[in-house]
Amino acid sequence: MTELTKTWLKYLSDEDIHNIDQASRRVLAEVGIRMEDETFIARLKKKGCTNNNNKVQIPSELIDAALKDLPRQVTFIGRKGDTLEIGTGHTATHTGASIPYIIDRETGKKRNATLTDLEDMIRLMNHLDNLSMVGALIQPQEMPAEISELIQNATTLRLGTKPGSGQAVSTAAQARYVAELLQAYEGSFDNPDNYPTSTIGISPEDPLYYPAEITGVMEALISKGIPTLSLVAPILGFTAPMTIGGGMVQMNANILAYCVLSHDINPSNPVFYGARLCSANMTNGHSIWGVPEIGIIGACSVQLARHYGIPSDVYGYSSTSCTHDLQLGVESSTNGLLPFLAGADVISGFGSFGSGFIASFEDLVFDDEVFGMNQRMNQGVKIDPDHLAVDVIADAMEGKDFFLNPHTLKHLRTGELFRPKVGLYDLPKKWEEEGCQNMTEKCRERVTEILDKNEDLPLPDEVEKEFDTIIEAARKELC
Repeated sequence: MTELTKTWLKYLSDEDIHNIDQASRRVLAEVGIRMEDETFIARLKKKGCTNNNNKVQIPSELIDAALKDLPRQVTFIGRKGDTLEIGTGHTATHTGASIPYIIDRETGKKRNATLTDLEDMIRLMNHLDNLSMVGALIQPQEMPAEISELIQNATTLRLGTKPGSGQAVSTAAQARYVAELLQAYEGSFDNPDNYPTSTIGISPEDPLYYPAEITGVMEALISKGIPTLSLVAPILGFTAPMTIGGGMVQMNANILAYCVLSHDINPSNPVFYGARLCSANMTNGHSIWGVPEIGIIGACSVQLARHYGIPSDVYGYSSTSCTHDLQLGVESSTNGLLPFLAGADVISGFGSFGSGFIASFEDLVFDDEVFGMNQRMNQGVKIDPDHLAVDVIADAMEGKDFFLNPHTLKHLRTGELFRPKVGLYDLPKKWEEEGCQNMTEKCRERVTEILDKNEDLPLPDEVEKEFDTIIEAARKELC
């Protein structure tokens, strides 16, 4: 994690924020959201909502009441007891999720992702300094669809040592079993403050639709005190207006509605502003995640989340490229930097490219390096008497050497200058001596080095048995 500068990048003016907010409230109060769960609708009507034209209208007062209670800060804990504070002026990171394909480390070719790949990826994530939360980046293709999300969550909990990230759950049945997994897991290590250990992503549909399956997922997780990401992902021109402003209004309205529904289930349970508005190739409708609008939308979404006082979780480290090339490097680093400079609480996307269809071990290491560079850019320049170094300059004018001055060693050790962990930090001669490796080869070498040294931290036997019992019960019911 890195401390943010006080001067955040602002794409939107205060007036822009006000106008988006007011337009979003109009959408909810005058148009409303579609819902299927009659019991849930009845509860909302008792709180002041109306139900006209098969849509539930939500008044501004109910939005304000929800936002007042939702926490701005959330502290997570990992299995080793390390805590992760979100919403305190630092930026955390996690991976993408549910990606079906992976680049094979041996052949360099795209293939179906497997459970073994997921296990090794989580082991790698445990050792990446700039990746704050581990998660199921890939979706093992050999797993039954009915319990795939459950197995992904179980694998993350079994092998991850950091807090877990926003793995999505799309069915109420799997959500109930995921809640059981988390309960068993959180009782397996010392957690006296009862900090949450993971977030779970929930995706309402667009435009502004909450089918019974989604509200069922919300009930199953939020009622148990599990923090959730409101993963709202409309596509400009297809499931949202073509303009970014209109798309922001629709996405924002959907997230505000999510806050109201979450508040009704469990008033103090954390909600993350999980903005995932995106654009598409207008000739075929496929969503595209490497274009510069991804970074812009992420930065704007950070401002809206801050306006409402809830933590932001936005997309950033992403690319449309389907291989390790210049396009991937440019798009991923640019789209990650913009929300970072805007002051995002959490940025997603580590390890993913191909517009969210491909992942790789090498890209996890690459994004870890890029985040380190973004981190340094955001720290700015410190100006105080020590850093202005007038005395050091005076000493040099008297013949003393800058290189041997204690001031130089002091600031070399405190990180005044960025030093890459993977990228070249020398001249071409050194690169030639090391075999003229490209960045992909160096990242792959780093992956091998980490995995060779990795030692798993197994769960207690009784917790493993409980996991097996939960998964077997889910298999019998759902498969």
